[in-house]
Amino acid sequence: MAEGDGIATGPRVLADVLVEASPNGVLVADQEGRLVRANPAAFRLLPMADDPAGMALADAIAVPLIVDALGPGREDRFEAVIALDERELLVRALSFSLEGRRGRLALVEDVTRLRQAERYRSEFVANVSHELRTPATAIAGYAETLLDDGEALDPGVHRMVEVIHRNARRLTELFDDLLHLSRIDAREGPLPVSGVLLEPVVQSCLDKVAAPAAEKELTLQSFGLAGVRVQGNREALGHVIGNLLENAVKYSMEGGVVTVGARRRDGGWRIEVIDVGIGIAPAHHDRIFERFYRVDKGRARAAGGTGLGLAIVKRLCDKMGAQVSVRSQVGRGSVFRVWLPEGVAGGEEEPGEEESGEEEAGD
Repeated sequence: MAEGDGIATGPRVLADVLVEASPNGVLVADQEGRLVRANPAAFRLLPMADDPAGMALADAIAVPLIVDALGPGREDRFEAVIALDERELLVRALSFSLEGRRGRLALVEDVTRLRQAERYRSEFVANVSHELRTPATAIAGYAETLLDDGEALDPGVHRMVEVIHRNARRLTELFDDLLHLSRIDAREGPLPVSGVLLEPVVQSCLDKVAAPAAEKELTLQSFGLAGVRVQGNREALGHVIGNLLENAVKYSMEGGVVTVGARRRDGGWRIEVIDVGIGIAPAHHDRIFERFYRVDKGRARAAGGTGLGLAIVKRLCDKMGAQVSVRSQVGRGSVFRVWLPEGVAGGEEEPGEEESGEEEAGD
């Protein structure tokens, strides 16, 4: 900008202009817990004192959660959605150090329309999936009945019925997974958790993949499960481990080994599902938990599946306070890891007694 245009353009001035013009609320607190700065958007979004600069946070901002997020002594990154006056606000806070001064910075974003649109999308997907699942199930059922009497069918007709049956089953699985995700997304807040003995959950999952593993002559093995208790949701944990084991079997080469076990790590337990299958290139690791993301579309179609299994794993882990990650190399297999806190002894709920992920977050 040419000199004389009447606008100063130093870095600090530019930062001030951006903060003042931001549609998101910006709040800055010092290390003593006083409000240093609030931009105009913060006043529009939040109930605040008329002239809050220099005031204690509790006096300046009438939202206890934000006061706590900006409070002195906190060093963590904070993120939460709060409901305020029929609006939903995404609040993110972190610590900073600038020119020898330390404090906390919070950004407040109005996500009301975004979350409403997400709810509409989720409801639409759930309704459509529910309506389409019924005819797909009927088609698969009638095709299976015809195949039961396959000797009476012309060979060409038999092949066509097999194709109908296979694709109807794939559609049914897709609709089931879409409904599963919709129910997880529709649930507000985390899943109920308790102390869960890991070994019976894993054994149940191993039993379910035993038949497809036998078809590929895979060896299923486990380690470190005896007596391990994690803090989680039993039904959700069953879905997580089950999905990971199904993928391990699906993408393993014939005659391979699939292993599941537990190791004590970082004050909790890390559950590992290990295969020596085809593997995943590192470039895909950050995206494989997205819905419908395929590493290799042709390979995935040949193996079957809906492209939603790992998305379900990620959402269920988020809902029960678990962390999921992957290590993998092409041609050398994959290790999927789920970290959970150590379970509290004596608090385990038996299947069917808890408010389960099957009813609230699952199929």
